[in-house]
Amino acid sequence: MRYTDFFSKFYMGRSSSGILGHKSKEKIPEYFMKAALIEDCYDRLPTSSSSYGKWFDGTRSPENVIWGLVVSNFNEEGFIDKVTRDLNDSVLRNIMVSFKIELDEGEAPDKRLFAYALAKQFYAIAQGNGNADDVVEHFYKPDAHIISFPEYADRTKSKYEKTETPFSDGEERLLEDVYVCNILSSRLTDTKNRHSRTQEKTILNANLDLIAEYSKKVILVANGGIGKSMMLQHLFLESIQNHMDTGILPIMIELRDFSENNDLFNDYIVKTAGTFDRNLTNRKMDELMSSGKCQILMDGADEIDPSDINAFQRQIVELADRYPYNQYVIASRECDVIKAVKGFSKLYLRPFNREQSSTLINNLLADSEDEAIRDKIINYLESEYLQKHKVFASNPMLLTFVIMKYPIVDPFEGKKRLFYRTVYDAIVCGHDEEKKGYSRVFRSAQNAEEFTKVFREFCAVTYIKHEVEFDLDTFDEYFSNLVTKDTLENPKIMTSKNFIYDACAAACMMYEEDIKLIYIDPGFQEYLFAQYYFLAAPEELETLGRTLWDVSITDFDGYDAFEMLYEFSTEKFERYFLKPYLHNIFNSKSEIIEFISFLRYGYREFEYQVIDTEMVAVYSSKNSAEWIHLKPIIVEPSSIIFSILLQRLDISRFLCLSVFENALNYPEFMTAGIFGEHYFDPQDNKKKIIPRRLLRQDTNDLQAYERTHSVENYVRDDDQRLVCFGYEYKVDFDKVLEEPEDYSALINILKTPEEDVWKAFCKVKGCYEELIKKYGD
Repeated sequence: MRYTDFFSKFYMGRSSSGILGHKSKEKIPEYFMKAALIEDCYDRLPTSSSSYGKWFDGTRSPENVIWGLVVSNFNEEGFIDKVTRDLNDSVLRNIMVSFKIELDEGEAPDKRLFAYALAKQFYAIAQGNGNADDVVEHFYKPDAHIISFPEYADRTKSKYEKTETPFSDGEERLLEDVYVCNILSSRLTDTKNRHSRTQEKTILNANLDLIAEYSKKVILVANGGIGKSMMLQHLFLESIQNHMDTGILPIMIELRDFSENNDLFNDYIVKTAGTFDRNLTNRKMDELMSSGKCQILMDGADEIDPSDINAFQRQIVELADRYPYNQYVIASRECDVIKAVKGFSKLYLRPFNREQSSTLINNLLADSEDEAIRDKIINYLESEYLQKHKVFASNPMLLTFVIMKYPIVDPFEGKKRLFYRTVYDAIVCGHDEEKKGYSRVFRSAQNAEEFTKVFREFCAVTYIKHEVEFDLDTFDEYFSNLVTKDTLENPKIMTSKNFIYDACAAACMMYEEDIKLIYIDPGFQEYLFAQYYFLAAPEELETLGRTLWDVSITDFDGYDAFEMLYEFSTEKFERYFLKPYLHNIFNSKSEIIEFISFLRYGYREFEYQVIDTEMVAVYSSKNSAEWIHLKPIIVEPSSIIFSILLQRLDISRFLCLSVFENALNYPEFMTAGIFGEHYFDPQDNKKKIIPRRLLRQDTNDLQAYERTHSVENYVRDDDQRLVCFGYEYKVDFDKVLEEPEDYSALINILKTPEEDVWKAFCKVKGCYEELIKKYGD
């Protein structure tokens, strides 16, 4: 049907009209365009009657942009209300006949149902830019328009209104009592870019009507544990509550067992609907779907077997094309399955903000007799350690774990290994038994234990390389070198693709973001690293320890992983990490060599400053200015093993000596000259001299430096030369070890009994001697 055919059916000549008050040819196209749109869109329609007249005659077609406006902003309910009011009863039967609707003798026309069918026809014409199949007769079906199915509503409500609270031994609660709705966003990540935010669509309290305003075909995307399945259940319940008034039928289907041999319509939609109401037959469902009266909610698209993905992608597109007037919502993590589903828009579930987390705590603890436990849990989540791992407050699944297991996990504070073991086991191994909705089917392994065996090695080798996120090529490279994957019962299924699926969907330990794979929380990587080396052979442990002699704590963003390894086995840590490291320092050497080795393997380099205090006094007096002292240089350990050892011995990790005797002038170690710049401080109205560091090459060629830099305010002597007040040095202890006699002055100052560095040396050496007594040479 062309648009001209549609308009012409309502023109009866000047004496009458199919639409009351609209007899002229020009008025009919204008009427239907405005009926289809909200008033805010009227200013984008033609203002000339002649344009509408040409549309009626077909001498000019509405531009595609006009049809696009109708498709994007179609106001179906408004169209139905307006047309129902304005249809001319005296010619209604004739108009219906022209649309191929035959009424039985004595059968009264249903104006609203006819208006509903006209809405579907006009929308289809707009979608086809002026052309569409004749669909009015298919939508003039009284039993498919406003009929309700009370048995279906009652039985599905009974099924979905309760949920088993995760990690609570199967306890059931009303969903509405515990559920906290995620914010939906059209963007993957929150953006601070002002221009980008204007393009972003957000939905705060999601329901299917609000989602439909964004798109009738949507994929809800989120990582493991964010709440995709719970949101579908929430959307279903809100819709079924209104079913008796709307006739809209929400249908929830599970996709995890979809097969290419299945048909989405017959084996899922019809079968699911018929399970709850035998009246919902294949024929009835076809009528309902044809009339656009269904909301199809599909969960677990990311759990479809890889061999069946192409079949699903083809069928979902065909289903939406065959029944275009329904609403379709798919829930999935970001994966290959949804990337090739055409015509669907994405909405992303945001992790919880602070307010949502607090609401979930209150909801889950509403029946708790101990009112103080809420504050204890909040304090626990805000502790220093979990503030570093904020995913436990923003991921609903992990937050639920903390809430429901708080009496158990609270004693773990300070024992990171026990905390992460409990969480990992609950999510990856034990969660299946508690909640069917979170059932884990591993593709790469026979069970959770086999998966963990490989994932543990992956975490270990990537942690040592300081890798916490991966592109696919990097991931594949690490995966291909794993040894444990070849020891499984069925190593053929342990492919990189299956392993990624299990890490993201089955175990919820990683997630995909853009083209990257990222750990859901680095603490799990650290825990499994520690567990891997706890189980490793002594030779492998000792080899690892040697690789860490010159690796700093900053490379690992802290030493939580090594603390967990220490918790696993103090003996292994001391025997294979600490003792070989300290043996390298204290092995049958003179005290001086041991001390220098202590500095070399503890700090590697050492920075200090030498200031000519007499010169400072002279120029401060001469210029009536205060000398601003340089901030001391703080040296941190160069070895993570040394850092852990200092922590265990309650010794400060920092080495800081700022001013030395002028005798400690070692030109080979000089890195900067220290000069001074005049400065007037308006806050206290005093003149000051601010130290300025000039790099070694600039200090050695001051004339060149003055030609290229602004130095007019620098302190100068009587000959107008820049005054050097001292130098900064960086000692390379490898060089000191080669020729210790050349650096006796430096060594003597560092080993002064009153200095902290000498005290630390003595304490560490005592620890080594204890380890020798404990484990032998």
